[in-house]
Amino acid sequence: MWNPSSQRQILAVGGGKGGVGKSLISSCIAYTIARLGQPVIAIDLDLGGANLHTVLGLTPPKKCISDFLNNPSISLLDCVVETPFPNLKIVGGAKDDLNITQLSEEKKYRLIHEIQYITGHYVVLDLGAGINQYTLDFFNIADTGIVTVLPEPTSIENAYRFLKAAYYQRMYQNPAFASIHPLIEAAMTPNNNLGIHSPTDLLNEVAFRDRELGLALKNSIKDFKPKLIVNQTRSQTDIDVGFSMKSVAKKYFGIDFDYLGYLEYEPNVWQSVRRMRPILAEFPNSRIALHMERISNYLLKQARTGQSLNAAE
Repeated sequence: MWNPSSQRQILAVGGGKGGVGKSLISSCIAYTIARLGQPVIAIDLDLGGANLHTVLGLTPPKKCISDFLNNPSISLLDCVVETPFPNLKIVGGAKDDLNITQLSEEKKYRLIHEIQYITGHYVVLDLGAGINQYTLDFFNIADTGIVTVLPEPTSIENAYRFLKAAYYQRMYQNPAFASIHPLIEAAMTPNNNLGIHSPTDLLNEVAFRDRELGLALKNSIKDFKPKLIVNQTRSQTDIDVGFSMKSVAKKYFGIDFDYLGYLEYEPNVWQSVRRMRPILAEFPNSRIALHMERISNYLLKQARTGQSLNAAE
């Protein structure tokens, strides 16, 4: 049972491909959970293209991730700023620092430690595009990892790639699997000589070599339960993309995808961005607002119970 007075829940929104709506969905989740009465800190971790503050209708904060990373005397909490919305605070992304995406291991783990140190809040991480190591690490530290996808072939392909990379990275950093690092590295390499192309292939290879380690790996796969949101749907076929991805992930990867739901295509999004207002504040009765409230209520209930509730079914 989650006790907000002493703990925190981290939600990370990723997806692999740029332009799929990660910042929009991050801001909507943060805004809705805050409106439902829970304290939220949204953190912009898109180090190469920070814009979460803009989506939330704010000017660039004076202190942000850049200041924290470049000055050891500044804590992450020093960079937290208020928003006009009750219960919602934000840590702005990096400033125009050309080297900021070359995050050292020391800086990365300092940032991870400070994020995990935050108590009594929901923490929403808006991740950058791609499958670089720091993005995967931040996705994997989250209590809830959310993959965002558009109902388009390239976006779906990138989402699967992100999903596999996040799992392999998670596995690689688990000390229990240090002995199979060469196999994990092979799995992460396309067209490897061992024919390992998915977590299921890797599991079969490990189980063949070491039955006990294979069982541990199988349990690790079961514990990896990312969630999915399909953005900009225009038809039932688009909505069904989520169910298809859930089925494919289970069949070919052995991974349980929890389909949270979908957001319908909303032509008014650009108007809210131009007015520098969160879309849910600008259009509180929109279909997006309705879907985001349902998804956010599910996330809150799951955080409290620790159970998967099959949100979209």
